[in-house]
Amino acid sequence: MGKPANIAPWAKSAHVLLGHVPAYLADPVKLLCEQRKLVGDVFRVDLLILKITFVIGADWNRWLLAEVQEANVSMYKAISFFSCGLLSDPLKSPVWITHMLKALRVGLNGPTRLQEITTECSKVALERFFPAWANRSKIPLFDSCSEILFDSHLTTFFGRRFADAHGLEIRSIYEATKVALLNPCSRVLPWWASPSGIALKRGSRRLTEIINAEVAERLQDLDTCREASDYLSGLIIANDTEGYSENYREHFELNKYNAHLAQSAYIALAQISIDNTCSWTLLHLLRNSDHLAAFEAEIRDSPPVDGIYPMKNMPFSEACLWETGRLYNNFLIIRYAQHDIRTPSGLIIPKGWVAISPAAVQMDPELYEEPGKWNPSRFYCSSSNGAATKSDTENASNSLYATVSRNYQFVQFGGGKHVCSGEKLTHLLLRASLWPSLLDNYHLELVHDDLVNGEGVDGVGVAPDHARNLGAAPPSTREVHIKMTRREVPLSSFAVHVA
Repeated sequence: MGKPANIAPWAKSAHVLLGHVPAYLADPVKLLCEQRKLVGDVFRVDLLILKITFVIGADWNRWLLAEVQEANVSMYKAISFFSCGLLSDPLKSPVWITHMLKALRVGLNGPTRLQEITTECSKVALERFFPAWANRSKIPLFDSCSEILFDSHLTTFFGRRFADAHGLEIRSIYEATKVALLNPCSRVLPWWASPSGIALKRGSRRLTEIINAEVAERLQDLDTCREASDYLSGLIIANDTEGYSENYREHFELNKYNAHLAQSAYIALAQISIDNTCSWTLLHLLRNSDHLAAFEAEIRDSPPVDGIYPMKNMPFSEACLWETGRLYNNFLIIRYAQHDIRTPSGLIIPKGWVAISPAAVQMDPELYEEPGKWNPSRFYCSSSNGAATKSDTENASNSLYATVSRNYQFVQFGGGKHVCSGEKLTHLLLRASLWPSLLDNYHLELVHDDLVNGEGVDGVGVAPDHARNLGAAPPSTREVHIKMTRREVPLSSFAVHVA
């Protein structure tokens, strides 16, 4: 039996041999925006080993994230495929999935735990990372942000002692895993048939060994776990009536190979989402003196307490996070259609891969004025033109962000039942800790030899490397370097003296 006549059409302008691969790797958001104009909101893209039906638009964002059921369109099958099977076994248990997701939400968002972790990460940044960077003639911006955020995530999930003991080795595994996941051979061949597959399997085994040994040690010293603020300790001592501890012990004993890999993989997912967001935001600030001045003005008025800057007094930093997320994050959120799906529009999505592209929606000029410009002012005050000015923070509830997020026109942290559990952690690490503490205590200067005028988003000087994008914010096509000079007096010291 042939396919129904109203099946989603193919995108146009495909290469005779390579399909849409060249255009997709060059700039996937541009490809999707162009095809939306040519074909409509629903169309299929040929990426050779993947045939993806894209559904583009705010209503489609809502449909995929909040309305369609897992039995029809599966998130977990997508996770299994794109992890090259590494997470397949844990995801076969619905009970385990339920416990894991609940544990992540509770474990990552406890106010006391978040405050203690943020204080610890700020302390390490100020005492270890920033002075070491300032002692060098220049530092690589993207790699340095990745380095410090990886350390912060390890501290959050496993504690400071674990990060000091295993950080270098685990980051090496993480970087090798990213390279292997980008290799198509990792998905089309058995793991033992390609170097990338072998690298993935070797890295996952070693990571599991490290984490299992740590869990075994902590299970013998629950008193220490009760005093610790990291996520793993909290998970181990959680009330058994909630099922966390019982479930965790069960999988530790019965499934040592895969049990903890799923939860440790959350570090990698968080890292992918946040490290390049951190770098792109700093780069855009350093390329725009007015926006940088607005950011620094908030720091002057908002001195830290126990290493934590008061985010409620820093709405412009929040606008910067949103604007970078609008332009760089989530070009692809993908699911697997378990069977042919008739959509609300009447078109048929064939069994297979189906995806939304929040980034394509967020480039819609009907939603965002001058969508190609990095302009955090659009999320900060009533006017979306020009540099930011100090405005009444009570307008936040009526801001553009409140409108577009409510209407699924902006989904930096996902939406629906699978909304990102780490949103609060992201705001705390970037806005209450790393960004303000860096700019408060150091003057940053770009090495302009790395930049090309007019290149990249809003002519920032370097283009995003979509070929190395794992679905969140892409890295840059080449490294950008900065020079750091310690300020004689921190920016926030003026507010302290006035008080």
